[in-house]
Amino acid sequence: MNGLSARLQPLFEQTRTVCFGRFLMRIPASANVIYGPAEVDTPIEFFGGQANRLGVRVAARLAQVEQERKYMQDGDLTRLPLFGKVIDGAVMGQKIVYGSKDQVGYTMHSFVPVGADLFVQHLDTVLPGEERIATFNRVASALRPRSEADIPGEPGSCIEGGFVPIEQKYERVTVGVRFKEFSDVHLSVEVHKNGDRLPQNADLDSLRSQARTQAASNGLGSVFSGIKVLRRQARQVDGLQGFEIVTKNPAYNDDMENHELRYLSAGAVSDALHPRLDVRLDTGLKNNRRARAQPSLSDEETMALWDTLLDTIRLRHASDASVAPAPATVPLGSLTRTGALCPWTGWWQCTGSNDIEGARRRVFTVGETMPAVILLGEPGLWEKFKGERPRHQMSTVWELVAYSDQEGS
Repeated sequence: MNGLSARLQPLFEQTRTVCFGRFLMRIPASANVIYGPAEVDTPIEFFGGQANRLGVRVAARLAQVEQERKYMQDGDLTRLPLFGKVIDGAVMGQKIVYGSKDQVGYTMHSFVPVGADLFVQHLDTVLPGEERIATFNRVASALRPRSEADIPGEPGSCIEGGFVPIEQKYERVTVGVRFKEFSDVHLSVEVHKNGDRLPQNADLDSLRSQARTQAASNGLGSVFSGIKVLRRQARQVDGLQGFEIVTKNPAYNDDMENHELRYLSAGAVSDALHPRLDVRLDTGLKNNRRARAQPSLSDEETMALWDTLLDTIRLRHASDASVAPAPATVPLGSLTRTGALCPWTGWWQCTGSNDIEGARRRVFTVGETMPAVILLGEPGLWEKFKGERPRHQMSTVWELVAYSDQEGS
């Protein structure tokens, strides 16, 4: 086990697997997992066992909105007519609350009960006319509860208390691991799906150079020069190309010496399976503050623990599933209309016998807006001459005829 010392070996005699984002990590069974900020198209928070307090939380948010009203002018309220309003979402019990913190655009909070739990999605500065309800509803409709031991088999993102089995434009999950046997040692991992471009100066050398420049400008250049680099190298984590730096920082004033280890993979553009992966391990923490305790691990033990944990981080596969895929809750034959949100991913067929353009049977994903169809009319003489047919957009009713895993049935 990567040369673990006699003190560290017992940690890994019993382990458990943690799911975060689209990744897995194996940690000691005695360790505590702490989830940090998460984003699935919008920032989202988890409140375990608080679905029955949805009304209380909505009321609390409305009280904050009333405080914001003090800063609103008549013109602001005219431009933001939904300010202070509460509307229903796509999920039973879901409530969306409008406010405004900057008088420029809306703040939107979506309160989503999922079983016994409550999730809260939120956005700031949504400009008037900018449609974001569909974003909330798409995630809320797909969101399902998940215990820490549940490892889903299908694609999607694990967040605290939940799983979102749909593709998302924005994905971000952070998770921390705390060790009961070594309370000063903290591990943190962040996976962040990149947008359509990679951030500049996102590699560790650039970040270290920035830190050195900042230290020099603050008169701490001598302290920075006292940092001992224990290891600095390119490294792969489950095939992701990245770089690691392992340092031991010197004591300075009230700061005690401490270890700082970091791995960073920049990832790829717009690829949830190749996100920015940022892993950190620190020693010498006390009350979540760095360099406030004497490190409980030696240099060699720190690196051995780091290597053991880092080597367990990998993408989740279908074969890792510990729970069966969720059974369909929308029965075959269910109907929904043009303009409504798709309630279940599957094959939908438009009803009626009209002659339409394109396939009558199509795949739609949960949360997607059900489309209209193009009705093809009988051609007149001029259309026949040009080889064309009249086309008219028409609302329709869609029927669920097969689930997504029944293609061709």
